Amino acid sequence: MITNDRQYKIAKAQAENFQYSLEGAEFEARTAKDIHPTLFKIQKDAIQSQLNELISEIKEYEDLKAGKIAITEVNVIKELPLALIKARIANGLTQSELADKIGMKMQQIQRYEAEQYETASIKTLTKIAEALKVRLTGEVQIKSVDAPEALNSKSYPFKQMFQRGWFGNFSGTYNDAVLDSKNLLEKFFETAGFENFQYGFNKMSIRAGAAVNMFALNAWYGRVLIKASNQKTHQLYKKGTITDSWLQELAKLSTATNGPVKAADYLRNSGIKFIVEPHLEGTFLDGAALRWDNEQPILAMTTRYDRLDNFWFVLFHELAHIQLHLSEDLTVIFDDLDVKIEGIEQEADNFALNALIPDEVWRKSLVRFSPSNETVKSQANSLNIHPALVAGRIRRETGRYSVFSDLVGQGEVRACFMEEI
Repeated sequence: MITNDRQYKIAKAQAENFQYSLEGAEFEARTAKDIHPTLFKIQKDAIQSQLNELISEIKEYEDLKAGKIAITEVNVIKELPLALIKARIANGLTQSELADKIGMKMQQIQRYEAEQYETASIKTLTKIAEALKVRLTGEVQIKSVDAPEALNSKSYPFKQMFQRGWFGNFSGTYNDAVLDSKNLLEKFFETAGFENFQYGFNKMSIRAGAAVNMFALNAWYGRVLIKASNQKTHQLYKKGTITDSWLQELAKLSTATNGPVKAADYLRNSGIKFIVEPHLEGTFLDGAALRWDNEQPILAMTTRYDRLDNFWFVLFHELAHIQLHLSEDLTVIFDDLDVKIEGIEQEADNFALNALIPDEVWRKSLVRFSPSNETVKSQANSLNIHPALVAGRIRRETGRYSVFSDLVGQGEVRACFMEEI
């Protein structure tokens, strides 16, 4: 379904392309001699089917905007999500205007509509229906189901959240916060864009040990989304941005005194939101890759280990997820890189190692066979990267984390992000 003017323009352009393809197929069918007509008919029918579907969606959107269709009542629960989207369009409201009307962020309305409100709480559905003057009748007898553990301060590292100022304009003491914790947690998750606890665990991959506190993980996730919603990038992210040359230029920034800051700007200039948020107790996180509004990626880091070698490896690991793994079916990937795991995590590890130091260079490198401060610096200089990246790879591969402590940039990362932290 088309839900906004941007999608409408894209659909119109796609329809024109399908029309041209259809005309081309018809011309080819008349002129080609060595291809059976049945094959052309199959091709033509497939194009025509997609064209008809687009035309139908375009007409529905135009009729809704023109006021030819009115959505005032819903009496079957399964029709509610589409009815709310149609009612918003029929009422002449953009996603941004509806968001302002009900006190939400526009990005949250975009997300809800993209997934047809599957993660919205009953409270939100009712609020939107009331704002759009849609009456719920018949089968739509819906009640909120309490999840007491999700709004219980004991489920979370609540004091840590309070001390970091995660509860907006709340100005009371910690004891006051505990007494009002249910309300504070509800508002926090609503601001983050998900009001029920289960939302945080849809379509995600978690690389973590058995001891992870899933409530704390969900809270950290919410905090990242809140910070991302307030962060501006210089352009929209375009698929294909992350190329070998793009990664090489990023790796070169490691040589700068404030390399991590330059890396953050580099990502934002490319349309990738970059967030630094220290991990919460019980999460053991290094970083995460997220899909924002089904299009724009977010790369979040905790700087759990305050070393340059760790910063650059985590950064490139999460970029691998953005490039290779995030999709409509996998929108969030959390990483504790101390945990060994196969599959997409091993693929991301290999991607990061190769992007920072190409495998063909590493296999022949003298530093592998004769590691010393001099050979580490020489190899880094030849690749135009910081010595910490070379030293970190040796430590990682050998498991000897006590060597080259003076080269890995200990204490040089968090200082770059003090305002964010």
